[in-house]
Amino acid sequence: MSVPHPSPYPVLFSPLKVGRMIWKNRIISAPISSHAVSHEGAMLPGGIPQFELLAKGGVAAVTIGETLVHAATGNNHGHVLRLDRPDVIPALHRCTDAIHRYGAYAGIELIHPGQRADAQYNAEGKVYGPSGGFDHYGDAQQAVTELDEDMIATIVGAFGDAAELAVWAGFDYVTVHAGHGWLISQFLAPATNHRTDRFGGSLENRARFALMVADDIRAKCGPNLAIDFRISGDDLMEDGASQQDNIELAQLLAPKIDLIHVSAASFHNRRAGLRMFPSMFTPRGVNAYLAKEIKRHVDIPVVTVGGFAEPAHMEQVVAAGEADAIALARALLADPFLPTKARTGQAGDITRCTRCNTCLSIGYVPYVKFDSGVAHCAVNPWFGLEADFLHRDRLPAEHPLRVAVIGGGPAGLEAAIGAAERGHTVDLYEKEAALGGMLRHAWHPAFKQDLKRFVDTLAARVEHAPNVTVHLDQAATPELIAHLKPDAVIVAVGAEPAVPPIAGLDDPRVVHAIDLHAPGAPAMADGARVVVIGGGQVGLEEAIALVGAGAQATVLEMADGFAADAPYLHWLALRDQVDQLAGRLDVRLSTKVSAVTPDGVVAVAADGAQVVFPADVIVLAAGMAARQSAAEAFLGTASSVRIVGDAVRPAQMNEAVLAGYFAGYNLA
Repeated sequence: MSVPHPSPYPVLFSPLKVGRMIWKNRIISAPISSHAVSHEGAMLPGGIPQFELLAKGGVAAVTIGETLVHAATGNNHGHVLRLDRPDVIPALHRCTDAIHRYGAYAGIELIHPGQRADAQYNAEGKVYGPSGGFDHYGDAQQAVTELDEDMIATIVGAFGDAAELAVWAGFDYVTVHAGHGWLISQFLAPATNHRTDRFGGSLENRARFALMVADDIRAKCGPNLAIDFRISGDDLMEDGASQQDNIELAQLLAPKIDLIHVSAASFHNRRAGLRMFPSMFTPRGVNAYLAKEIKRHVDIPVVTVGGFAEPAHMEQVVAAGEADAIALARALLADPFLPTKARTGQAGDITRCTRCNTCLSIGYVPYVKFDSGVAHCAVNPWFGLEADFLHRDRLPAEHPLRVAVIGGGPAGLEAAIGAAERGHTVDLYEKEAALGGMLRHAWHPAFKQDLKRFVDTLAARVEHAPNVTVHLDQAATPELIAHLKPDAVIVAVGAEPAVPPIAGLDDPRVVHAIDLHAPGAPAMADGARVVVIGGGQVGLEEAIALVGAGAQATVLEMADGFAADAPYLHWLALRDQVDQLAGRLDVRLSTKVSAVTPDGVVAVAADGAQVVFPADVIVLAAGMAARQSAAEAFLGTASSVRIVGDAVRPAQMNEAVLAGYFAGYNLA
């Protein structure tokens, strides 16, 4: 009889009692919204595998996010799950059955957005909150109608009714969203609660609505349903619910509930997304200190959330008693099998989230114009295709092929991995001495180190695959590939810097952004004056990094906005960095560069005036151009030739990952 190998993270993978549940470990999914919802608010069959895969990956509990309790007065997006009509139960029950099959518990998040609802989806076009007035919604304002006591009682009852429906649908716990500026936290925050009745004024009064919700759920559902309250440990805004307010709320709730889930921030702060979905500029586990403080004041389990990715870090937080469990969202989208890999000693194979926020930005209405309804992950090509992943053909291809992959960047690496998984024999050619392609030029700033971890993980996969041979320092030519006679060729030769028609770019002070960290790049003395030509995502990120290293930077962008190519939430993080670095980082928009001279960079400003920006170093970040001719030279070298990644069109990393992986995986 074999003895199970001990986990390298013994505390993280120890059981935890939550109400009448016993979690098998201390990792759960934070509330994650379904990407398959009908117009009526029911989960479509295609949404079930999304949560089934999380359970299969090894979490102790799976939480389905954003479920409305009373759509008539609180609908935030239109297509949102609902628990205010019984016909949604069958689909949800199929989902909880799928979660339970893998030994995980099933939970669902109950929300009422209050004044963060979208008026077009509410009955009579009205938006309700604790107090009347106006509330910003995106870049506009909307009128808010104050809830009277009858409507308060109706909504409190709706939370209890929704929880009761959840029980019928097979859920083991409900997560009541009482943070992030939703209705319950609106009652708690002085900024949004100006009432003078029993729901306003003192902390006890401002917390009354939350306590009524907890009582109503318990009265209707009894002791078997565990109740979790998700709170913001601090609203982090003027007149928001403070850390002390939330500590006292937790103390009042603790006798009535089974779990407290601690996040931070409020939507009433326009930049709240930077903390709700911590960016790459934010420390991992940024909310742990808030959970630690609340844990000191309650005797029920406390969960923390906020950009966690490393099992060793999670082990440290739980072992130190800062929290009882860790909630993950984006980290599980990047790799649903993170818990199992950590438990079984395969942490090195975890695909780590880079916190680019591509997944969230694409549907972040009303700050983006449309919700496409389809999200992507920059590092996980199977994200959004969970049904296919769960039932994919893991057997080798019927007729294994000999495949040549040209280029060892993200698209080429993923192509090799996808082809190898199907049993094809792969030869990967990379002209440089190391894998990674353009990412090797992008990961130098401290806030982009996750890109290096991603490349290291992909490189380890191809190097350990028995059917992949990596040829470094070998530039593949069409003649070489034609001579080798592969069955299929995948061309991932990437892109090269675009060179705009600017006089003087041969000046020795000029360096392309991709060469900024290469040997021979211009020396960067402390206090150096740096001018960056191009205010796209790359130019702005490099400017931020240079300022962090002691330079003074000016970014010149000919458009009227910067980083237009960045996902919205990452753009918001970049904007925040620009504001924080004011005085050392100057971004000039609507400014067109005309020449580089010994005096500096000459440009025409928005008002038509010519301006000279003195510079010690000039960084050219004017975009990239596909290496189209180099890629097309391989056409005809095999019966099947596919060009992928930036060689087709320079784009976000998720597009290269998706195209590269499936170019290899779908070979036949």
